[in-house]
Amino acid sequence: MKKGTVILVLCLLCLCIAIPAVTVFGGVIEGEEGLIEKAREEIPVADAETIELVIAGKSVDGDAELYWFKSGNEYQYHRYTPIEFTALGDDKYRFVKTCHPINRGMQICALQWNGGYSFLIDNEKCAALELTYPEVNPVVEVIPVDSVPFVYYSSVMPAEYNFLDAEGNILH
Repeated sequence: MKKGTVILVLCLLCLCIAIPAVTVFGGVIEGEEGLIEKAREEIPVADAETIELVIAGKSVDGDAELYWFKSGNEYQYHRYTPIEFTALGDDKYRFVKTCHPINRGMQICALQWNGGYSFLIDNEKCAALELTYPEVNPVVEVIPVDSVPFVYYSSVMPAEYNFLDAEGNILH
């Protein structure tokens, strides 16, 4: 009887150690290839296993990282999928959630994220991102788009944002 009780207690102790260990260490994603493989599981396209998929850029806020994935090629429609991960260090990540951006058309997307906005611009006609912040005297910030794809994160929620061409006109 005592031997059976000791074995039962030891089994319960092992379970108490094993379950948290699986929870803490399970689901760790390693490196860029691991991120892309997780994105293949998450993107809502029929040919997700074979479609061309690259990391277009990322936004960082503390240990929260929002990766923008670009699927498709020059002959296909591009889909942009932002996926949030927690950075664990040493190029290791944990999946948090797949997000749904506002598709602005023209290969430009915006996502309200972590109290601010993350923008993805993949349009060569877009020369700048204009952000207007809601203050007593509104502040306008113009961020040049040097190359595409271009990702920018504003940790402060802008009141308005526009995408500008080389002449400073709003893209439509």
